[in-house]
Amino acid sequence: MTFQRGNVGFFFLFIIIGAVLGSALGTLIVNFVPSLSVIVKNLTGPIGFNLEIISFMLKLNLSAIIGLVLGIVIFRKI
Repeated sequence: MTFQRGNVGFFFLFIIIGAVLGSALGTLIVNFVPSLSVIVKNLTGPIGFNLEIISFMLKLNLSAIIGLVLGIVIFRKI
């Protein structure tokens, strides 16, 4: 895919899904191999907002960043 006006939404979708799946797979890997716990260690504190009705928190770790990058690569290949 190319970066056209209609594909920007798909690009962000690939990034979000890649980060979520990367984080989930990282947690799963750490459950089987505890010595790899460094891949799920938080790189940042909680980043987000709280509006009393809805709140959003984001914590980045190495596995989420790897998933994010893979999401971008897959988007570029499609």
